[in-house]
Amino acid sequence: MGETIVWERDFEAAKQRALRERKPLLIDVMKDPCRGCAKLDAVTYVDEHVIAEVNARFVPLKLNLFEDPRDVLRPLNVLWTPTILFTDRRGTVHYRNINFLPPELFLALLDLGEANVDLHWSRVDHAIDLLRTSYERDPESLLAPELLYYWGIAVYLKTHSDPEMYKVWDVLRERFPDSIWTQRVP
Repeated sequence: MGETIVWERDFEAAKQRALRERKPLLIDVMKDPCRGCAKLDAVTYVDEHVIAEVNARFVPLKLNLFEDPRDVLRPLNVLWTPTILFTDRRGTVHYRNINFLPPELFLALLDLGEANVDLHWSRVDHAIDLLRTSYERDPESLLAPELLYYWGIAVYLKTHSDPEMYKVWDVLRERFPDSIWTQRVP
């Protein structure tokens, strides 16, 4: 049997580990039964690339919407399962995704989630690198417009330059004119 994602099951223990290892938390809020949860477990979380990325970059935590303590779950504002949350080491949520994604999209989601945590922790250079690399790896990805949108924000946060931000956002507008992410560009 190959490597697996080793999920923490306790929020406080996961936060302590995240502090020690200086990693963001990846939280999967699930319930049983849940088709999206089962499909994540059966398809996405067994993918060798997803396993390697999650184990290397995050402290993974799995919480059950109906079995874990309400005082832990209520602040996370989970409405649907599965909900994937990306938090900083203190447990503050900076990005979320609802429902199943296949492995190739989940890998881009990991980049989006980590980049959003980075942006809130002034790790702008790392966020830019994650977003750029993820976009360049698969510029046709369904998540490409969102990657470009946040890449533009990250560039602005680094440079405070509208022209530099719009260099990225112009690619977004040109390649994905009908995307909801393009519609957000002023």
